[in-house]
Amino acid sequence: MEIVVAFIFYVIPALFIIWFMVSIVSAQRERNTILREIVEKLEAKNNDTK
Repeated sequence: MEIVVAFIFYVIPALFIIWFMVSIVSAQRERNTILREIVEKLEAKNNDTK
Protein backbone atom coordinates (compact mmCIF):
# COMPACT_ATOMS: atom_id res chain seq x y z
CA MET A 1 0.00 0.00 0.00
CA GLU A 2 2.83 2.39 0.79
CA ILE A 3 4.33 1.78 -2.63
CA VAL A 4 1.08 2.81 -4.31
CA VAL A 5 0.89 6.00 -2.26
CA ALA A 6 4.52 6.80 -3.01
CA PHE A 7 3.89 6.15 -6.70
CA ILE A 8 0.86 8.44 -6.74
CA PHE A 9 2.47 11.31 -4.83
CA TYR A 10 6.04 11.21 -6.18
CA VAL A 11 6.39 9.38 -9.50
CA ILE A 12 3.29 10.59 -11.31
CA PRO A 13 3.89 14.32 -10.57
CA ALA A 14 7.55 13.93 -11.54
CA LEU A 15 6.54 12.36 -14.87
CA PHE A 16 4.00 15.14 -15.44
CA ILE A 17 6.64 17.81 -14.78
CA ILE A 18 9.09 16.13 -17.17
CA TRP A 19 6.39 15.85 -19.86
CA PHE A 20 5.47 19.52 -19.38
CA MET A 21 9.10 20.62 -19.66
CA VAL A 22 9.60 18.59 -22.84
CA SER A 23 6.44 20.03 -24.39
CA ILE A 24 7.53 23.59 -23.51
CA VAL A 25 10.95 23.05 -25.09
CA SER A 26 9.34 21.57 -28.19
CA ALA A 27 6.98 24.53 -28.53
CA GLN A 28 9.87 26.98 -28.12
CA ARG A 29 11.89 25.22 -30.82
CA GLU A 30 8.94 25.42 -33.20
CA ARG A 31 8.48 29.11 -32.34
CA ASN A 32 12.16 29.80 -33.00
CA THR A 33 11.95 28.05 -36.36
CA ILE A 34 8.96 30.14 -37.39
CA LEU A 35 10.63 33.36 -36.22
CA ARG A 36 13.81 32.46 -38.11
CA GLU A 37 11.77 31.97 -41.29
CA ILE A 38 10.09 35.35 -40.78
CA VAL A 39 13.46 37.06 -40.30
CA GLU A 40 14.83 35.45 -43.46
CA LYS A 41 11.80 36.61 -45.47
CA LEU A 42 12.08 40.13 -44.09
CA GLU A 43 15.80 40.25 -44.87
CA ALA A 44 15.18 39.01 -48.40
CA LYS A 45 12.44 41.60 -48.89
CA ASN A 46 14.69 44.32 -47.47
CA ASN A 47 17.54 43.32 -49.81
CA ASP A 48 15.18 43.40 -52.82
CA THR A 49 14.10 46.96 -52.12
CA LYS A 50 17.65 48.34 -51.96
